[in-house]
Amino acid sequence: MNPRGVAVRGFWMLLALVVALPAVAGPEAPAGYSRAPDQAIDQAYTDLIAKFTTDPALNSPFTDYLPASDTVPTPLDVFGRIAGAEGWLPYSADVHRYFRELEKASPRVRVIHIGDSEEGREMIAVAIADEALIAGLDANAARLRKLADPRSIDMDDARAEALIAQSTPVYYITGALHSTETGSPTALMELGYRLAVDEAPYIRAIRAGVITLITPVVEVDGRDRKVDVYNWHLANPGKTYPSLAYWGHYVAHDNNRDAMGLTLNLSRAVLDTYVGQGAQVIHDLHESYAFLYDNTIGTGPYNAWIDPILAGEWQQMGWDNVQQLTKMGMPGVWTHGEFDAWSPGYLMFMAATHNGISRLYETYGNDGADTVKRILRPDQYSRTWYRPNPPWPEVLWSARNNNNYQQTALLTALHYFADNGRMFLRNFYDKSKRSIEKPRAAGPAAYVFPAGEKRGGAQARLLRIMQLQHVEVSRLDSAVTVDEPRRTNEAGKETGDAAGKHRFPAGSYVVRMDQPYSRIADTLFDRQYWSPKDKYDTPYDDTGWSMGDLFDVQVARVTDAAILDAPMTRVEGPVAVPQGLAGVDVPDAGKPLPRIALMHTWLSTQTEGWWRMELDRLQVPYTYISTQDITRDADLRAKYDVILFAPVGRGNTRQIIDGLPMWGNALPWKTTELTPNLGRIDATDDMRPGMGESGVANLKEFVAHGGLLVAAEDSAVFAIDVGLAPGVFVTPTDDLKVVGSVLQAKFVDRKHPVASGYDSDDLAVYSAEGLSFQVSSIASPGGKARKRGSLAIADNYERPTGRGGKQDVDVPQGRPFVAAAPLPDPEPWEAAAVNEEQARNNPWLIPPAQRPQVVLRFANADELLVSGLLDGSGEMAGRAAVVNARYGSGNVLLFAINPIWRGGTIGSYPLVFNAILNHDRLATPQP
Repeated sequence: MNPRGVAVRGFWMLLALVVALPAVAGPEAPAGYSRAPDQAIDQAYTDLIAKFTTDPALNSPFTDYLPASDTVPTPLDVFGRIAGAEGWLPYSADVHRYFRELEKASPRVRVIHIGDSEEGREMIAVAIADEALIAGLDANAARLRKLADPRSIDMDDARAEALIAQSTPVYYITGALHSTETGSPTALMELGYRLAVDEAPYIRAIRAGVITLITPVVEVDGRDRKVDVYNWHLANPGKTYPSLAYWGHYVAHDNNRDAMGLTLNLSRAVLDTYVGQGAQVIHDLHESYAFLYDNTIGTGPYNAWIDPILAGEWQQMGWDNVQQLTKMGMPGVWTHGEFDAWSPGYLMFMAATHNGISRLYETYGNDGADTVKRILRPDQYSRTWYRPNPPWPEVLWSARNNNNYQQTALLTALHYFADNGRMFLRNFYDKSKRSIEKPRAAGPAAYVFPAGEKRGGAQARLLRIMQLQHVEVSRLDSAVTVDEPRRTNEAGKETGDAAGKHRFPAGSYVVRMDQPYSRIADTLFDRQYWSPKDKYDTPYDDTGWSMGDLFDVQVARVTDAAILDAPMTRVEGPVAVPQGLAGVDVPDAGKPLPRIALMHTWLSTQTEGWWRMELDRLQVPYTYISTQDITRDADLRAKYDVILFAPVGRGNTRQIIDGLPMWGNALPWKTTELTPNLGRIDATDDMRPGMGESGVANLKEFVAHGGLLVAAEDSAVFAIDVGLAPGVFVTPTDDLKVVGSVLQAKFVDRKHPVASGYDSDDLAVYSAEGLSFQVSSIASPGGKARKRGSLAIADNYERPTGRGGKQDVDVPQGRPFVAAAPLPDPEPWEAAAVNEEQARNNPWLIPPAQRPQVVLRFANADELLVSGLLDGSGEMAGRAAVVNARYGSGNVLLFAINPIWRGGTIGSYPLVFNAILNHDRLATPQP
């Protein structure tokens, strides 16, 4: 029998059952799915819900109707369309206008301005609850903030219980962070209407027991561009439509990786709203998996710094969601698979690191509002223990189906939260209290930034990030000495004397761990270790991020609680960050800048956006060009001294040259009446063409006539592939595994202009996949590097995934810290040079003045890993990380690392800017 028929029949049987259940009210009482018996139905809207839902089994008793109101407008009233209608995506301003119409019509709704995007578009949050709760919203937030900081009530559990009894929890829902995932704004508009209007017992219980807070469009800039692209698609039927080149002003998908550095306006707006409203949850809506995946539970490993209470809350809420929607007969609702909950970079994870609950749904989206036949892979519809009622192998999927699933799941989550509100508020208080008690219950006591830090700009910027994270920063009033084992600090330098003492001078900054948000500080300052033996061997994102290392500043992890008794004063205002290049400690910050171009492809504008953001932040003037521009300009040298070719992030050398396939129609990205939001950052008549061979030739002419090309990761591989870096090769690997890790590198010659200002031979760097270079004085005509066997590896694979570096012992939160003995110093390894006999009479021998210069190399195998995941380290140990190659009269600076990444690699920024400032004198002699 057709499984869909069984599901449909089961659905209607269940519906008949639940409609017969008695109506009960109040957040503490169980509620059925029955409608309000005396409330009329908006029949026109309800009929359209049925029309756009492709199968009754893909709907629920919550969303297969809409209650009527004589005073509150529906989306149909305002726009002439229902939520999830075929062929309609509203702009962000339209979504906001609808919520303001709700606010005008209902005392159960309040709209709050929470900030503006980089391009000046408004962001909002919408609070919805019973009228009395909305009237007392600010007072409720004040009470919740006391629970968030138990010091305000003297850590008194009885006073906390009184506050809990008086307060209502806040559940914060965010939508449209990823602009290609288009369904949540309309789902949240309709959800807002239902919560404001519906008198069904189930909805009344939500309204009475929880304040629902909604930001319907987080990435407002990208939303408007996506609507433009979709409207172009509707106006050009049968044609291929352009991909969304720019989401936000700077970054695309990575806007969901900014919860550490808080570089984006949207990240700061969401966190400030969460903290300011005293919320307990951030629940982010995404679209990728069929039909609804609650990814909060995940596969593990979990982030090692979260309170263990949170892990239990994830299980409670996730499995209740699966259970409730499955009871309603909705297929394809599951949890557990795919996501590991390790990285703290996700938007929702702001709640997890600030004593709340992070949650995320992935529903099925169609990249627009077209109804599309979708065929799933077998692994997507297989039945497993965590997917007991899997999605159908084939489905006709609509935007309305997506809206049904999003709203139904959110309503079940809100009801569960309202029904257990006191428990979740108590957990919220307990997690906050345990964060304050962390120095003695688990450690460390504090992180100290010693006064006199040479890299004052990077130090200030890291401290400012802490303040943006709502972490308190203090300064020592006088010098203090603490007991601390002799070990290495987070910058890799030994601290402490032989007697186990460490002295910090007056003026040193202290981030105390006896404060409510100590967990985010511990998360970002500590080191991470992902064991190659971990059974979950495919991390979802970066595995290492230790910020003290990546900012190249001294950060001492102090376990001696005596530091907390030292006289210190809290820093009340923002830590002052030096402006311009002084903010990242470039020694020649006052030197006039050359003419700079930043070049991007039309394949992806994701990773280069981080570079563009930092150039703007540091007030570095540049011209923004594309790979298409250089095909038309045979004299680039007349315009530019430096061309920055940031990592592409998608595509190989051939694709950079060729671009997208040229079949089909042109793909315009430009400002028109139909697409008013496109083409404002950069524009083209057709996104398909790449650099072309003429572009490669023009780029070579630019370098040959004295220009500097800076390339990183895949753009560096491109430069090597096209012959711009004679004598430099990509290291071949078979067994190496690096997934967004922090690795140790060493300067080969700190007198090189690129190394200017660094006072140590060591520098921690970010490596995405373990790229490294081999350097030779022979320009091999085959362009291939030679393979060498792996070196002996001393990785501590026996320790489990968890907090600390590979020399540390993982200690669960809530238990005292235990130090481990350090590994012995490694034996140095150096690559063999080309000997005289090999070089004699070789036409491929590179003249000494033209030979590539290694500026930075990776450390040896047993000291290579700083934080994250590393396996097969011998295949990149000792290899080059940064190389200055000569081509004609110019230079090509190649980075095997990404020196400018997610606002978190400040320590390697000077490598780029030193090169820019010294673009005309990089070819210095090298030992």
